Amino acid sequence: MVFCSCLLSLFLWLRVSPANADGWNNDVPASVVGLSGSCVEIPCTFSYPANGKTYTRFTGIWYTENYESTVFHTDTSKISEAFKGRSSLTGDLHLNTCSLKISSLRDSDTGPFMFRIEIENLDKFTYAAKKVSITVKDSPEQPTVSVKDEVTSGDSVTATCTVLHSCPSDLPRINWSHDGSRSSPSQPQSHGQWKVTSYNLTFTPSREDHNKHLSCSAEFKGKTGTGYKMLKVKYPPYNVTVTKPSVKENDSAELTCSSNSNPPANSYQWFSLNGTLLGIGPTHKLERVSRHTEAISCTAINTVGRNSSGQQKINVLHPPYNVTMVTKPSVKENDSAELTCSSNSNPPANSYQWFSLNGTLLGIGPTHKLERLSRHTEAISCTAINTFGRNSSRPRKLNILYPPEIKNESSCQSGILTVCVCVVESNPPSEVKWFGPDFSKTLSSSSIKQNESLTIFTVQSWQGLPETVQCLANNSLGSSSITLEAPQNGIIIYIAVASAIVVVLVGILVYVVRRHCGNRATRQPVMKNEMNERKTSPESKEEKGCYEDIYTNCPDGHDYENYVGPLSSDSALEDESVYGNV
Repeated sequence: MVFCSCLLSLFLWLRVSPANADGWNNDVPASVVGLSGSCVEIPCTFSYPANGKTYTRFTGIWYTENYESTVFHTDTSKISEAFKGRSSLTGDLHLNTCSLKISSLRDSDTGPFMFRIEIENLDKFTYAAKKVSITVKDSPEQPTVSVKDEVTSGDSVTATCTVLHSCPSDLPRINWSHDGSRSSPSQPQSHGQWKVTSYNLTFTPSREDHNKHLSCSAEFKGKTGTGYKMLKVKYPPYNVTVTKPSVKENDSAELTCSSNSNPPANSYQWFSLNGTLLGIGPTHKLERVSRHTEAISCTAINTVGRNSSGQQKINVLHPPYNVTMVTKPSVKENDSAELTCSSNSNPPANSYQWFSLNGTLLGIGPTHKLERLSRHTEAISCTAINTFGRNSSRPRKLNILYPPEIKNESSCQSGILTVCVCVVESNPPSEVKWFGPDFSKTLSSSSIKQNESLTIFTVQSWQGLPETVQCLANNSLGSSSITLEAPQNGIIIYIAVASAIVVVLVGILVYVVRRHCGNRATRQPVMKNEMNERKTSPESKEEKGCYEDIYTNCPDGHDYENYVGPLSSDSALEDESVYGNV
């Protein structure tokens, strides 16, 4: 067998001697790299001296060096056992391409390999002068990731993954570390003994991608190679924060604005709660801060954009204020009550004290319990204390509920009116009803006066009241009643006396009137006589002139001369004649 192989080698060597090589050429790389377990393709082209003729029957053969193994043969039965099912001719001999593909590459598949062509009706030739070797690698080459040196968050970016491989017909599977739109691979391009394939990824980077790797993994059969590219992402400020110290009330405070951005913020602005610009720069100073100082915000700006912090309230340290006591809205008499002291302070109050109205210390702690409360329980106050001072609540009297109690001041009196007063102490206020002695008759209160827990109910009458009246007080906690004696020497006596006086006065008036009328009847003639005498008697000029002046409207020479004596029927007629001349 060895002898036959030597003869074959000698015969083939004679067919590739330089003297007979004119016009026989081929082009193969000196070596290629293949991945163990994957496939490798050896690119190959050839030429032969056709002398203007056309040939159609070709036999392509690949041998290992010294013709030890037939790697490929057009007649597949002649392929060596080690390469059966693993080798194929990817080229077209009619087109002068003789590329060889070896699959499931083994470490022993190193070559060197050479190509032989047999052309019917022309010649046979082995291209032994140009052999190709295979370098078998256990791991693939790392892909190359390319992307712009700087990208902006929110913008669309395209990255490219370039993969070197040895078998275009069996491309690797590509995996990206980022989600995005993936494009189909570009056509393989020759790159020496390797093939280059590019894959694209279009994605939108975020600020979280800054200084992180964008990776591309090429997965071959059982082997994976990964390439990386660190992303440089520009993004506007975020996590804008105001660093604020704790400051005592009425002191000053310096605030600092900071943010995370790429590139770093180059401008800062400070705003009040209503949007007024307070200042610019990374720091801002507040004078005489107080618990009422408004919240403030900071805006950081860089070349990409701007962002603001939330409204920040200054941490102002102050003593307690708005100290209040909290307890049940109301408590029944003789029950207990627990009071809680609360305040607004920074830091929170760390001590509490409870005081009576006269300043006696009753207890310490945020709560205080009062036992067996009564309507006479005094007001109480609470004092809250922290490291910056103390403050007290107003004294507070608890709302104690108790049933009606009718006071001893309740009574009836008689004057011009008969008045009965019922004084009731209760909480809540009572409803009071007045009754007669047997509760059959209801009397209406004429007035109601409220003074805190005391209510004064009054019933009065011009016509007197029954000898006894009943006052019945009632609220949600109970009832109470009292019987009062009503004096009976009131208005009836006054009416009787007044009536008697009126009768006497009327009688006197009648007597006087009648007496006066009788006197006028007896004196009337005398008066007339006197008048006649005065008229008939000599008169002084002064008197006459006086009367004339008085009676200037009377006709001359006719006075009251005929008026003599008492009036009679005749004299009346004379009077008529006298007055008829007037």
